[in-house]
Amino acid sequence: MRKRNLPQGDDSPAGPYCVTNRPSMRDKETLLADVSWLHSKLGFKVEKLTSKADETTIQGSSIPLILPNDMKYNASTGAVQKIQDAQRTSLQIVQEALALLEGIEEPVSVLAICGPCRTGKSYILSRLLGTSDAFELGHFADPQTFGIWMGTKVLRGKDFTIVLLDTEGIDAPAASAVQDASILVLTILLSSRVIYNSLNVPCKGDLEKMQCFIQLAKGLTVKKGEKIQTSLFHEFFPDFLWLLRDASLKFRDKNGKNITPTKYLITEVLESDPDNFPESTSDAVGRAILKFFPSVECKTLERPSEKKEVMNNIAQHTEKLNPEFNQGVENLTEWLLQKSRAKKGFDKVSTISGLALSIMAKQYVEAVNDPNSIPTLDNTWKNTIEVMRVRAIEEAVKAYKHQMHAKIAAATNNGKVPLEESEETEQHLKPVTRGRRKQNTRSPPSQPTLMDLHKKVLNDVTDIFLEKIGHFGISSGDQYRENTFVVEQMQKRLVQREERSVDYVAADGTTRKQEGFVVTGGELLQYIQQNRELSKSFCQDLFEQLPPANYDMKKLTRDLTDARQQYEKQARGPEKWVVLQEMIKDSGKLKDSLKKVKGYQTEVIYMD
Repeated sequence: MRKRNLPQGDDSPAGPYCVTNRPSMRDKETLLADVSWLHSKLGFKVEKLTSKADETTIQGSSIPLILPNDMKYNASTGAVQKIQDAQRTSLQIVQEALALLEGIEEPVSVLAICGPCRTGKSYILSRLLGTSDAFELGHFADPQTFGIWMGTKVLRGKDFTIVLLDTEGIDAPAASAVQDASILVLTILLSSRVIYNSLNVPCKGDLEKMQCFIQLAKGLTVKKGEKIQTSLFHEFFPDFLWLLRDASLKFRDKNGKNITPTKYLITEVLESDPDNFPESTSDAVGRAILKFFPSVECKTLERPSEKKEVMNNIAQHTEKLNPEFNQGVENLTEWLLQKSRAKKGFDKVSTISGLALSIMAKQYVEAVNDPNSIPTLDNTWKNTIEVMRVRAIEEAVKAYKHQMHAKIAAATNNGKVPLEESEETEQHLKPVTRGRRKQNTRSPPSQPTLMDLHKKVLNDVTDIFLEKIGHFGISSGDQYRENTFVVEQMQKRLVQREERSVDYVAADGTTRKQEGFVVTGGELLQYIQQNRELSKSFCQDLFEQLPPANYDMKKLTRDLTDARQQYEKQARGPEKWVVLQEMIKDSGKLKDSLKKVKGYQTEVIYMD
């Protein structure tokens, strides 16, 4: 058995972290104010989640994340209903809950609670949020929680966000032992810390009811294609806290010496006698808990009240609860917040965001439902990273298109004036010297070029993309290579180029060739094509307006060269020389233009 380091200085019921220097509790309002003060002190703030899909707020303070297949969730009312005549055979993911998780882009710390039915699991999570009914409480013999539920409120901290999960009791009447094990496997795979909530001080006999912990070794594996290595579980499993409810006795070892709850749990309950043979079920459960989880600790809480009417609905009688119980809950809350940490990915340097958790949850449920499959940690992580990359690329493309559309609209006066494609192209297409007079070369346009806008947006989108994929969980040794590969994938969606020779029309009307990289695909190509169409129509309209109708023949003859230059100055976009040559060659349109000139019938004009 792996040697464990027992916590030191943990003699108080809730541990060494205690809430001090605050007003004594008097009523519910004061209690809630104290919890709010505690959140602020530790750098957390309670916030309501909104759906990333449509930015709507989900009804209710909790939502099912995973439900049995014989139940259905009504998003409009927030209620769960039994499907008539349906038999419980599998689990299903709730898309509305995934949409909430996907909105958490920062790392998450997932605190989950499990244990037998009717032991007050939901109430403890509610108190962590500073309320008493964030999760539906059971006041009847039948359980109120089916599957795994998630709070719609979270605790946002500086470095991570705490998400709370409430689970179905492991001895729920409607569930089998296999289904209990499935719920437990999913809870452990999704969590950073698991609280096992039970009543009174445990004994060896209590472990007999926790056989689902033994099933963990059969329910998942670390690496695909390899033999199950339970010795590796502690590297990926959450921390384990056994919370003893209604426990007020002091703990002593076999020699009668006072010991901490944690030491009592480990030495007197979980550790097995090496002389026992064959191994009992309780010994196997205890060994599994100690071997699988990286840390095992124990806390206690006093009984909330001795009054039956208070115990039947403690959420409505907060001010009537045992002061020692309320103080113990606050101490526990502070301890949990101080001990919280971001959930780690398969790679040790990685953390899991809300988006990653939603993707993993879906894969894990599919694996648990398949009798021929078991969840595989490394393969699930690889698939999650790939899905996140694809989504990040799609978001980058969407952001690129949004920014390009806005910048082009601003630069072109909402599509009225086309853009030059690039400064390099302009240098090749500058007007040449004609006759005795040298035409003025056009000064740099006041507009940015299309490629200017593209480069600016591409750089902005790439910076955001790199920041987003920076915490996807790639090991430090491969991070540069992997990031470079993913960025190349993203940028190919935006622009694809080939080196080739292309024909273009110069200002003197000749067709020339140019060597270089040509845009052949990606989102940029659409903007190039749209801009060329705009340039063509813009220049055709401009040519038809020159010369103006108030020109006379004498003035036009004198200023013919200047008229040509006027076109060159006002024409925009890559199609301007093409349009000019087409319009000059079109004799019909040329005659129509000349007929506008005063004196057309008396003189003959030769266009240069």
